[in-house]
Amino acid sequence: MLTAVGASIFIALGLVLAALPMVLITIVLATKRPPQVSWAFLGGWVTGLAVIGTVVITVVDVAESADTSPAWVPYLKIALGVLLLGLAVRKWIGRPRTGEVVVAPKWMTAMESVSAGKALGFGFALAAANPKNLVIVTSGATVIADATPVPWEQAIAFAVFTVIASLGVAAPAIVRRTLGERAGPVLAAADTWMTRQSSTIMSAVLLVLGVVLIINGITAA
Repeated sequence: MLTAVGASIFIALGLVLAALPMVLITIVLATKRPPQVSWAFLGGWVTGLAVIGTVVITVVDVAESADTSPAWVPYLKIALGVLLLGLAVRKWIGRPRTGEVVVAPKWMTAMESVSAGKALGFGFALAAANPKNLVIVTSGATVIADATPVPWEQAIAFAVFTVIASLGVAAPAIVRRTLGERAGPVLAAADTWMTRQSSTIMSAVLLVLGVVLIINGITAA
C-alpha cells in the first residue's frame, strides 16, 4: 500500500496545481454564494475522481487477472505521458502574454448565481470529463493498480490520492469557513494571482508529470 501511495502522490500533487481553474471556481463560489454551494461543488469533484479511479483500477485489475504481467500497462503510461506533454504545450502556447489583460470567461461569471445542485453536477463533470483532469486521474489510478493487486490497499491509496488532489479545490471553502468575512481579501488576492499565472503553472506541471510517466513506462517496458 505504501508503494502505491508513494507512486501516486506526486501525480496527486500535480493535479492540485493542474486544477487551478477549479480553484478559481471555488473562490467565486466561496465569496459569491452560500457555503453549501461551494461544498456541493467539492462533493461533485470528489465523486468524479472516485468514479474514474474505480473504473480505471477495475479495468487494470481485470486485465492483470487474465495476464499476470500485462505488456500494455507500461505503454499505457507512455501514452498518458505523451498526452500530458501535448496538454502542456497547449497550455504554454495559450498562456497570457506580458501586458495582456486576462478576462474571466463568461461561464466563470455564471458561477456567481449557480445553485447547489448545479454546482454538484459541475464539479463532477470537471473531475470526470475534463480531458486534462481525466488523463491525470487515469495516470494516478493506473500507477496505484500497477503497484498493488490488493483491493483494500488500492482503495486506501486512491483515497489518499483523492484527498491530496482535492486540497486546492477545497481550500477556498475551508478558508471561508475559517476566516469568515475576513476571507474576502485573501481569496480576492489569490484569484488575481492565479488568473494570471494558472496557464504557466499548469504547463510546467503537465510537462513534469508527462516526463515522469514516460520514463516510468519506458523503464517498466
